[in-house]
Amino acid sequence: MTIQRQYVLPNCSLMLEGLSADTSNVLSILANAEFKFVGIDQSLSGGMEFFNALVGAVSAYCQRLISGLDHPEHVASQSSLVAVEPDEGQYHRLIVKPGILNAPSGESADDTALQTIKLSTVQLFDMAEAIDQFYADAQTLPDVSINLAPLPRKYVRPEEPLTQRALSPLLGLGTLAAAALGLFFLPVPELAEPEGLDPQVTLEEPTGDVPITAPPGDDATAPETADSVPDDSEIEPEAEATTITDAAQLVALQQQVQQQISDALPSDTAFEQSLRYQVAVAENGDIVGYNPSDDAALENIDNTPLPALTYIPVDETVAGAVAQFDVTFLPDGTVEVVADQIVTPEPLAPESEALPDTSGDDDGAEEQSSTQSLSITADSSAEPDNSEVTAVSTSGGQLSNTIATPIRDRDRILALNQQLRRTIIENRDPDRTGPEIRYRIRLDEEGNVTGYEATSPEAERDVNAFNIPELVTAIPDESPQLDFLVVINDDNVVEVNPWDGWP
Repeated sequence: MTIQRQYVLPNCSLMLEGLSADTSNVLSILANAEFKFVGIDQSLSGGMEFFNALVGAVSAYCQRLISGLDHPEHVASQSSLVAVEPDEGQYHRLIVKPGILNAPSGESADDTALQTIKLSTVQLFDMAEAIDQFYADAQTLPDVSINLAPLPRKYVRPEEPLTQRALSPLLGLGTLAAAALGLFFLPVPELAEPEGLDPQVTLEEPTGDVPITAPPGDDATAPETADSVPDDSEIEPEAEATTITDAAQLVALQQQVQQQISDALPSDTAFEQSLRYQVAVAENGDIVGYNPSDDAALENIDNTPLPALTYIPVDETVAGAVAQFDVTFLPDGTVEVVADQIVTPEPLAPESEALPDTSGDDDGAEEQSSTQSLSITADSSAEPDNSEVTAVSTSGGQLSNTIATPIRDRDRILALNQQLRRTIIENRDPDRTGPEIRYRIRLDEEGNVTGYEATSPEAERDVNAFNIPELVTAIPDESPQLDFLVVINDDNVVEVNPWDGWP
């Protein structure tokens, strides 16, 4: 049974006739394809070869016409059995080579004459639309498909002509050449000696502390060494942080640093070799810096908890007292903390001329002094100073720098961070205006505010705009707590982070 498919548009219609290879209604064998145009008596009809050639030529020509680019498929289609070429004005010539058209009924096919049809742009694009409807019909010739792919960049024409694109580099080269030519004619500057320099003074390169001499007649009455510097050019030494020398405080800080690093170091940690670092510790026990002692320590710094434990003060211009410790990570995963400043004092030798011979008394005094020093060190190692470890809960003013039991669980810290931010947002004055302010707020494990500290006079002035004093709850100092940094910028936006950074 013959199956027909028609695709009708205002200026062109396509009719396909064929058979089905099975009992379905799918047209899979094409017997005849016929194109008819409105206003043109001549129609085009042919078999499968004609249909494939016509479809390929029309699709390639329309793509070239829309994009303005010579598509390679369009160039190849011009040598096929069907070709489409531009004509005068808004017209196009459809040329069908002999041998592929079906002769109309009652006429004989002419295998030598070319068939040419003059189509307007509207008729051409209606013909392309009819072909697109055929491709979209899954019930007609399912084995015939169109391969669509983006056009490679090599076929894209540049938007600017070559002369305009080459103009900028040529102008740059011309300007550079003109500048070089102008600089060529400029005179070479003469070297001028600095004013005030005495040409009679001859300097010799010293080989150590060799004095620099001047010829007779100068006002210099005493030789000057190479290391001497005039009074008006002395460089004042940079202010350095003071060093903690108190033995009891050093022992307490040593134990505190040992505890911090041991708690932060996973139990299953192991190192290939011992890693040694010099660590600077503030008076409150915060690690404020570290320095690897060798290349191995530098390469494995990320495997130690030192980067996470290092605290950068908010006000970096204030230099406080620090203590230096030697921290060694052993291969078995343990940590050793040693303070070089903890040294047993040595007694002074008595003067033989002014004092009588009391060697026996000196030995006893020396033994007593050593015994007392060792006793102080042992007592300090056994019991750390409670004044350095106890946290002070306060409702305002200055918070203590240390917390007896800090909160270390990261999930809990994250929950407290979010809870404090919600609390500040809920209690803030929406009409508050002013500069950026910061607070140090201390929370317990339940999220209760146990103390706060304003870091500037502006923050102290606006403390009631966030109802912070009313949020303070008194709790024992031994309860787990943690400090948070609350920043409110000039747009009244609240940001909260742990005071010592995220663990």
